[in-house]
Amino acid sequence: MPKIGVRLPASFDSAGEFLADAQALEAAGAELLTLGEGDLEPALLLAALASVTTRIALHGAANETLRQLARGRLALDLEGWVEEALPADRGAWRVRLAAHDEAGVVGVIVPMNPRLVGLLRNPDVEDDRAGDLQLAQG
Repeated sequence: MPKIGVRLPASFDSAGEFLADAQALEAAGAELLTLGEGDLEPALLLAALASVTTRIALHGAANETLRQLARGRLALDLEGWVEEALPADRGAWRVRLAAHDEAGVVGVIVPMNPRLVGLLRNPDVEDDRAGDLQLAQG
């Protein structure tokens, strides 16, 4: 299957939520974070992401400080990656990933969406509510 990348907005209301989303995406298995449009400085956002993550690759313009903070996780080239909207449901998600896999796509970049963590953690679960119930019960 292709790798999964996520395009985070380069603006937010809460820095804590932005960084927590990045950590949750990394824990769920996303393999790349990149930035979309926004009014905040991309290099500073990438530095913040590098400081709260340990494994996930980061895509953006590199400078020496960012290289050190990212500890070898900068992805400068996205050749073989494709961008698309997050499919409407799990079935469509699996179909799209299978089609990209068959086409030899390296990775798929989707925009940040609250449903994404659940899709990454439980790709074979049909009912999104089951994961929510388990999280609520502990």
